[in-house]
Amino acid sequence: MLLFFIVAMVLSGGGGGGGGSREVAAHSPAAAPKETQTEAALRKMVVYPKDATLYLGALFPIHNSEMDMTTGEDVCTYLQKREGIEALEALLFAVDEVNADEALLPGITLGVIVLDSCNSPSLALNQSLGFIKGFLAGQNQYHEREFTCTDGSTPVYRGGQFDKVVGVIGGQRSSVSVQIASVLRVIQLPQISYLSTSASLDNQQRYPFFLRTVPSDATQAQAILRIMSEFSWTHAGVVYSAEEYGVGGYRELSSRANQYNVCFASPAHKLAAHDSDDAYKRVVKELLKGDFKVVVVFAIREVAVRLLNMVKLSGHQDTFMWLGSDGWTYDTPMSLSAVAEGALAIQPLAKNMPGFDEYFTSLAPDTNTRNPWFQEYWQLRDSLEPARSQRPGARSLESEPKPSQASFKPYPHEPWLHFVRGAVMAFAHALHSMWEEECGGEERLCEAMAHGGHLHGHHLLQHLRDVSFTDLSNETFRFTAAGSGPARYTVFNYQKVQDYDDYEWIPVGSYFNITGKAPQLNLTAAPLKYRRGSDFPESSCGIPCGPTQERVPAQDSCCWSCKDCRHDQYYNTTEGRCHDCSECMLPDPGRQRCVPKEEKSIDYRSRWSITSLALASLGIFSTVLVGIIFWVHLETPVIKAASRELSYILLGGILLSFLMSFIIVAPPNKISCGLTRFFLGFSYSVCYAAVLTKISRISRIFNSTHSKNSHKARYTSPWSQVVIVVMLVSVEVVINVCWLVLRPPSTKTLCYPTTDYKVRICGGLDDYSYIVGLIYPLILVIFCTIYAIKTRKCPDGFNEARYITFTNYTTCIIWLIFVPLYLSAGVTDDIRVVTLALSLSLGGFVQLGCLFFPKVHVVLFKPEKNTRDAVMSVARHSSTRGDSVYKKQGPDHHSAPAVFVLNGGGHQNGAPPLSSPVPHPGLRDSPGRVNQVYMSTIHSQQEDMDYL
Repeated sequence: MLLFFIVAMVLSGGGGGGGGSREVAAHSPAAAPKETQTEAALRKMVVYPKDATLYLGALFPIHNSEMDMTTGEDVCTYLQKREGIEALEALLFAVDEVNADEALLPGITLGVIVLDSCNSPSLALNQSLGFIKGFLAGQNQYHEREFTCTDGSTPVYRGGQFDKVVGVIGGQRSSVSVQIASVLRVIQLPQISYLSTSASLDNQQRYPFFLRTVPSDATQAQAILRIMSEFSWTHAGVVYSAEEYGVGGYRELSSRANQYNVCFASPAHKLAAHDSDDAYKRVVKELLKGDFKVVVVFAIREVAVRLLNMVKLSGHQDTFMWLGSDGWTYDTPMSLSAVAEGALAIQPLAKNMPGFDEYFTSLAPDTNTRNPWFQEYWQLRDSLEPARSQRPGARSLESEPKPSQASFKPYPHEPWLHFVRGAVMAFAHALHSMWEEECGGEERLCEAMAHGGHLHGHHLLQHLRDVSFTDLSNETFRFTAAGSGPARYTVFNYQKVQDYDDYEWIPVGSYFNITGKAPQLNLTAAPLKYRRGSDFPESSCGIPCGPTQERVPAQDSCCWSCKDCRHDQYYNTTEGRCHDCSECMLPDPGRQRCVPKEEKSIDYRSRWSITSLALASLGIFSTVLVGIIFWVHLETPVIKAASRELSYILLGGILLSFLMSFIIVAPPNKISCGLTRFFLGFSYSVCYAAVLTKISRISRIFNSTHSKNSHKARYTSPWSQVVIVVMLVSVEVVINVCWLVLRPPSTKTLCYPTTDYKVRICGGLDDYSYIVGLIYPLILVIFCTIYAIKTRKCPDGFNEARYITFTNYTTCIIWLIFVPLYLSAGVTDDIRVVTLALSLSLGGFVQLGCLFFPKVHVVLFKPEKNTRDAVMSVARHSSTRGDSVYKKQGPDHHSAPAVFVLNGGGHQNGAPPLSSPVPHPGLRDSPGRVNQVYMSTIHSQQEDMDYL
């Protein structure tokens, strides 16, 4: 389709130029339509010199353009002095410099063919078709002929110079360059722009034959953001133009803003040059609502000028600090000086072309005949306003003031003209490299290089990409991999010049990023000025956060508050956010990364351990002291009634309970964990097995109803009791052994998010399996409670019901407190371990206090009660039936306590035989079921009592 389009354009002769030079149409002057201003502008061109060996095509915005509201098409309007004429003369000046250098292209003359793009993408596209026509004409002339004139001659396009075009310089705007690059790639014609900076042109897949001597907007965006970072402007508004240049620039700004700690207010504002005034007013109102003072304007000149003018009309000309791109800050209308004062701008490296000032000032209409637009420029320079399109329906920019004589001062010339020279020099040096490679020193354009009249565009492109020469900055110029020039910028500040009462863009710094590694921003602080000498404003809606604080976005995404990272979080400097460490990790002191937690285990130095071990030590001392007291008073009635063998077994279990604290708080290992699991339930089993055996024996002796033929209670001897205890404890031993075999002891490390360390514990503490070892002792406690109730009416020396019951109740209470605390998810394992140790110690103290301290008290402090009579006495209680009977006897009735034989027959101190009750008045009438039982069965119980 594209080939058909090209052929159709060639045959129709359309696109801003006439047909072939040999095809002349005869029209009478009266019949010829009046030539429009656009057609007149597009018809003119520069061909210099006429006899050049090779030509460079060029597209310059000699005139500006506006949209015709009637047709919707762009039309050429007034002539542009600074963007068009000066750039064109810089091109001609550079070509003269190349041709004057005999060593650069010996025997070859380089020329240029310049067309007017009118600063319009559509008109520039129309003009660029002329290069395609010249290419096809050359192909037809020097290679296979496909077109002939009616007289058989070969058609020539515009005198034949277009056939010799080997490359194109331009356009100026990025939107223009995009259109040209899309067409020239078809004929593989290299293109070098001198001022198109859009980042989209970096796409070498889409624009393979496009190069530029200016840096890309990708680096310009970095320079703008770097300046914002230098002034600590973290919050700013942004306005961009709705075409290739503005959209690409905003895309680069927004994508890189986070790297410079910059945030742009939302929404960003997009404006087009043809938008209505209401659209501009709406944008200004939105900007005034923001809480920022800096506005970045990445737009073409028409958009920026209308925006500043609308701000001026709103009466807020002192509100904003403007940070501008290179698209509009090279030429600011004087009427907007008060609004733009203090603005900062980024421009590609500003550099004067040596000798150009003298050259330009020497030009005059009568001597500068090679420039067909110079006469128009000369007339405009002396007039009060430029020529404007008077075409009906043509739209004028209300915000663009009409240029006056003062606004067209010719000097100093544009600071970016050296990029035009750079484009010419790049082509010249690439052609020189190609000539050296193909012609072998022959001082002319050889056939190997020209290929029958045409240079191969892809071959020249290779030499362009490898070109290297010294530019006006005495730096080596090379194209980057993306085909752009090195990142070199000048920072300008719009200031009032005191001596002239005028405003100018004054260079105040530079930005270099040639290597692509370490950008360098250099600002000279002295020349920097804001409005009327005041300080530059601040622009931030978020306070600076500390090194370990993350930003919490507010309603406006550009604003934030600061939040400290939690104790278990580290600060990611790349993302600027806090991140959680895992449970087994914690942040390092600088909170830059996570490190493993220190491993700890409860040991003897812990305050919890010291407390539990101190209590256990006191218990051990008390247990040993009670054992010694029992040993010293072993033959006394109270000690005998307490069942000496079982008492020592019980003391051994209590001592083991206290000793368990030392094992529990020991550093966890397989041995300590195994001992803890085994002896936790074993110690309780020993204690309550002894208690159960003793109270069961007393119950069987005193609570059995015997007949005359009944026999004594079985298995009441001391060794029988020991065997019973062993049998009861062996059940716990079997349970623990099976438990240890099925689940061998081990250690494990647990981590909790609330602690700064990880804990090494015995396996099983975390899943509560240690409770298994306490199930069997609990059963023993229940049976002890039952037998305690059954023995509540035994003689006082044997009646331990209330002590055993209180012991069991207290033990149950301890367990009811201990088990929920042990199973609680919020309790750390060191507390759980200590709780386990304290529970064992408290249980030991309860047993000592209830089962042994009363007897120790009698032995040491109440010796009068440590007698057989007192041991065998039966207490009277108002609640018993016997007491009721006793009360009915009257106040004169006396009943002595019943005394039974403890050690067999015989007389003692003249007492009657112990085989019968001691005579006493009223003994037969002595109330109480226990005495009646013992009186009726005394002989059968005699042998049982001997063991007590």
